[in-house]
Amino acid sequence: MEFRQLRYFLEIIKAQNYSHAAKNLFVTQPTLSWNMNKLQEELGAKLLYQVGNKVMPTTAGTLLFEKGQKIIDELDHLTEEIETDHIYEKKELTIGSNAVISPVFMPLIQQFMTIYPNFSITIEEDGSVKTQQKVANGELEIGIVSFPITEPDLDIERNIFEVFKYDAYVLMREDHPLAGEKELSIKDLKTETFSSMSKDYVLWHVLKNKAREYGFSPKINLMSNNHEVLVNSILKDNSIALLPIQLKDLYKSEPLTWIPLKDKIKPFDIVVVHKKNQPLSPAAALCLEFITNQKK
Repeated sequence: MEFRQLRYFLEIIKAQNYSHAAKNLFVTQPTLSWNMNKLQEELGAKLLYQVGNKVMPTTAGTLLFEKGQKIIDELDHLTEEIETDHIYEKKELTIGSNAVISPVFMPLIQQFMTIYPNFSITIEEDGSVKTQQKVANGELEIGIVSFPITEPDLDIERNIFEVFKYDAYVLMREDHPLAGEKELSIKDLKTETFSSMSKDYVLWHVLKNKAREYGFSPKINLMSNNHEVLVNSILKDNSIALLPIQLKDLYKSEPLTWIPLKDKIKPFDIVVVHKKNQPLSPAAALCLEFITNQKK
């Protein structure tokens, strides 16, 4: 039995007439007759009978009418609920990320907004550690974060065409005493003053953990979640910082030097995370599907 057949049957019983029901349903009378014959054949029961021009339900038909009306009402209500969340209506979506890594995915997000102009996307900036916590706690549906993944209740999605990642470099002024080095180890920075990302960022933990391995605690004079603030501090105070080399083009006009680390620090993969076993809203699902299946 199809929902269409059930709707036809209900309208025939309400109208008590094939001709009137056909007009109400905008179909032909032969179409109704054929569908009712097929429905009765499928169910193996006579559902209605006709006396003159009046159509009446049998006992089986009365049961189908009562139960079927409830089914159709539920179906209509469900359809209405789903349609209110239609992907082409105006949508607002918040994505967790930060100023350090979001530029990697921004070309894809901009492509998405061009194709779906009804979307308004807000980037909620926090460190990767904090963003992971927010997604795991259900405060955000999806987040763009860097490895390592510290929350166990997250599913990890990668772009199928490209591995997005960043490499940590030591950033300093061109006139810094270490600016001429080809590469540096964290242990070479024991006496330096750092401007650092906050504890919400993976790079803060990298600095602290690597320094601990070499038996010292880094001297940090400024912490900020904004890399522009850190760069300004470097330029003013001649401090140093660990920042992704992928930000270099943003500051190519500044008198800065980027030096690679020789410590065994793998490039940090940048991925999209969402909570395990938690269905995504249509808006979040559409965005996630796009940015993980589209070329940059």
